[in-house]
Amino acid sequence: MRARRITCRVAVLTVAAISALNLFAVASTDAGTATTPPNSTALFSVSRSLTLATDGAGPFIVGAGNDSIFVDGTFDQFHHQTDTDDLIRINLSTWRISAAARYPNETSVAFGDGALWWATGQDAFDIPAPDSGRVLFKIDPTNLSKQTAFVLPDRTLLVTVARTSLWVATPSMLIRLDPVSGQILVKVPSSFSPIAMSSSEQGKYLDVLGSRDSKEYLTTYDAVSGRRMMRRLIPGASGGPLATTTRGVWINTANVKGQSTTARYYEGDRLLPSTTRGGYPPDISLFSGVGVIWLVDSWGLKSTECLAPSTGHVQSRGGPLGVYGSFVAYAGRTFVLFDRGLTDYFARVIPTKSCS
Repeated sequence: MRARRITCRVAVLTVAAISALNLFAVASTDAGTATTPPNSTALFSVSRSLTLATDGAGPFIVGAGNDSIFVDGTFDQFHHQTDTDDLIRINLSTWRISAAARYPNETSVAFGDGALWWATGQDAFDIPAPDSGRVLFKIDPTNLSKQTAFVLPDRTLLVTVARTSLWVATPSMLIRLDPVSGQILVKVPSSFSPIAMSSSEQGKYLDVLGSRDSKEYLTTYDAVSGRRMMRRLIPGASGGPLATTTRGVWINTANVKGQSTTARYYEGDRLLPSTTRGGYPPDISLFSGVGVIWLVDSWGLKSTECLAPSTGHVQSRGGPLGVYGSFVAYAGRTFVLFDRGLTDYFARVIPTKSCS
């Protein structure tokens, strides 16, 4: 599952495969010539980078698997269009964009159980989403073509895969689907407005952040049965994402006036408050890494940090990555998105000793 971004996208009602070569200006570079974020050497070195020439919304890493990284964003400066989302597959073996596709406005994207899942749950700029936002697209992860479209009883706001369990959050319910037929296997009524959702404990649990009556709660469910395990009141407001560890989950919360943010760690089956680190900018994002938690200022103004996953101790601090900078750990390696000016970059990085 990805973090919510402070951008608006416009929905379109067509889905079309497109040529990556026609859409993206791409340059691949190796260590020594690769572009690096300013003042980042305390965090990592860049071993390889890929240039994504874009001045649109995003990009954001939405999944990793099958020797691929999946990124969505708006890559339209060559087409002079701003009304679509784009989804790309970066092949890690060839270090090239091997597939690209165009889908309607999305609220959440997830990868797992052999497919990409694209939720369409809300309108943008008063243009309606497909079937009033009730569609969940199943996408082939190799060529990014549409395999099928499941139409659910309500808007598909969030989607994630916990091991082999496909879960969708609607405004009033959590729904577990059969990934082949789309049949509803489990319904869990919810009185919370969903904000963020992620799997934890290697897919054993489903963590859901939701709001009700101006309060926010973090709830853990059994990923197969949907049985509620634990619910914890979260002080302050959060937009996610959730960064899970082997023992708990990190979440960012803003104070009442929204002038600062605190990173909080909830540990174990009971989601016990364990560690806090405060004084951050209003819109930080937390990402799970290889033995660390990466903390990014999503406004691209303040520093990037790597934190010890259980204590929150700042192990190292570097420069900002740019708006919507994001990390993903896959197959023991670390990948990051960052921007310089109006150009976005995707990179494979080698964390420093303090960040690994």
